Amino acid sequence: MNSSACAGIAVAFAVSAAALAAETNRPADADLFHHLQDALKKPQEQQGLPRVLLIGDSISIGYTLPVRKQLEGKALIFRPPVNCQHTGYGLANVKKWLGTNHWDVIHFNWGIWDTHLLDAKGNLVHTADEQKAGSLHIRYTPEEYRANLSALVAILKGTGAKLVWASATPIMSRVGARFDDIRILNDVAAEVMKTNGIPVNDLYGFVLPNAAKWQNADKVHFNPAGNDQLGTQVSAAILDALKPAP
Repeated sequence: MNSSACAGIAVAFAVSAAALAAETNRPADADLFHHLQDALKKPQEQQGLPRVLLIGDSISIGYTLPVRKQLEGKALIFRPPVNCQHTGYGLANVKKWLGTNHWDVIHFNWGIWDTHLLDAKGNLVHTADEQKAGSLHIRYTPEEYRANLSALVAILKGTGAKLVWASATPIMSRVGARFDDIRILNDVAAEVMKTNGIPVNDLYGFVLPNAAKWQNADKVHFNPAGNDQLGTQVSAAILDALKPAP
């Protein structure tokens, strides 16, 4: 790998690690560094294998390596070298992430970052501070999220790739109405996908009964067992999308 590529990975790690730490108010540790560093690398090109693009936040970074391992020899798994954050960030960057490459399948997700609480100046409010902060607003209302996601779907459909939507996973540290924010956006996304004929990989429903076993202490991100489980679920959805049309 050349020096510019290494520098790009270092920058991408810094952004992703900082973003993850901001989500959970915890520092990025050495294990996370190595996991992110490997997940953000491009796979080695192999002729004859379908090309798959994973788009998503730090949850998707966590399951990127398990998906690559499980689909080795069956598909090449790429992802943008960054945390893809929220739908607004996606709209600003998705064309760059798509590039001019051919994609057979795009497995994509936005949601957790769209439910972040921001203060009056637009700064992210850490989970631990949500209850004591003053004037707060959600990053995107359900209506704004619907508009952003619909615009993103239109761009992704333009690639000709088979699309698979992944519902956002639950944040178990949230309580009351705050816990429902992700479910509400998942319901909005499900309507957008139904309108566009896009299958849904229900990672929310998959994780919910197993969150205590699969999530880290932050109750957002996943331990190795959880990432492997998500990887299995995502790999199955990708293989299903790669099946020839009847």
